Amino acid sequence: MKTDLPVAPARVWDVLTGARHIEAWWGRHVALTQRAGGGVLIRADGSDRGRDIRGRVLRWSPPSALELALADEAWASQTRVNIRLESTGDGTRLLLDHVGWDGHDDTARHQIMVAWDRDWTSRLARLRAYITRTSDGGAAPAPQAVAS
Repeated sequence: MKTDLPVAPARVWDVLTGARHIEAWWGRHVALTQRAGGGVLIRADGSDRGRDIRGRVLRWSPPSALELALADEAWASQTRVNIRLESTGDGTRLLLDHVGWDGHDDTARHQIMVAWDRDWTSRLARLRAYITRTSDGGAAPAPQAVAS
């Protein structure tokens, strides 16, 4: 999936990975250690997933590439989230692929992929809205209630 953002890749990277911004677009239940080898934790938040999703940062290449390995205890294998940022001259194109679902049986794979596709679509829309709202100077706005 992809989304075009109206700011430079360095700004997108800051919002995408910065602890003070992640809550605004992804939710309070996400923690990311900002380095290759760092941890990722997506805490169960009452959604149908119901379990913590854990992983690690496989690639940390600011401001152009982030790769995460993710899995929960019920998954047959880890998945990978590949995020790439490309300058478009007047902004940034964010490309996201969530791959590695082959370890799941067909029914589970389809259900999980549909759920994650819906989740990433929502999160990227929130990322875009947040970046657009804060692009005047790069400062994070005062915290607001944000649905996770």
